[in-house]
Amino acid sequence: MPSTSVTTKAPATATATSRSTSPPATTRPRPAATTSRPRPATSSTRPGLSRVPRQPAEPAVSYPVNDPAYGTGANAVVTTVGDALWARMVGYSWTAPCPVGRSGLRVVQVNFWGFDGKRSRGSVVVARSIASAVAGAFADLYGQGFRIRQMRPMDSRWGHNPKGPGADDYAAMQADNTSAFNCRYVGGEEASKKWSRHSLGLAVDVNDFENPYVDAHGVVYPDTYYLRHRTGPGVFAGSSSAAVRAFTSRGLSWEGTSSPPDYQHFDG
Repeated sequence: MPSTSVTTKAPATATATSRSTSPPATTRPRPAATTSRPRPATSSTRPGLSRVPRQPAEPAVSYPVNDPAYGTGANAVVTTVGDALWARMVGYSWTAPCPVGRSGLRVVQVNFWGFDGKRSRGSVVVARSIASAVAGAFADLYGQGFRIRQMRPMDSRWGHNPKGPGADDYAAMQADNTSAFNCRYVGGEEASKKWSRHSLGLAVDVNDFENPYVDAHGVVYPDTYYLRHRTGPGVFAGSSSAAVRAFTSRGLSWEGTSSPPDYQHFDG
């Protein structure tokens, strides 16, 4: 597999685009400018995997349209939260008195292998303290050919959580969205008003459909099929699996062995 190195960069502050112009004719060509946006992949860097066949349990959209991959390999990049994304988060995934602010959060952008077999690009918002570890973990998943349905930050595009503060995590689970920061209460236990680890940016949920969550009352989110079938693309099969170790080898814990289990959840 291509390199899965992780870089940490600040976001571009100007209105730079990925299009470059030819340098003036000189005896020493100027080096290409570096920005926080990776270069688009060329056709030679767009190998594909086979499409994952539909399964007995599927989210509403089996093959969502994801952003195309950029660069080669996983091309993981960590940046601060940009103005446009923050504007979509405020009032949804971030509301006062959320225990963490914008300065304590980072965006992890990374290429991944979709269920449609294509190289795609997504992002998650996490706490600054675990951003590098999360970037490295997703880079490892890319190198393994691990499938991810989609990876979009929790913000206004998901709507409001119907059971308390935060963006609608229930909608995100139904969509099989991989996400992290969301200033909400513990799912299924909103009456307790206990902040979830997601409200600190210290938890990441991967492939909710393939890796369901069981709450304290035994209710399964979003579907029971993969609670009984712990195999297949995008599934965390066990604590010794390479996909789980991509996170645990970097200091994150997997809640798939907890009681009740939360197979989608990694905690930093």
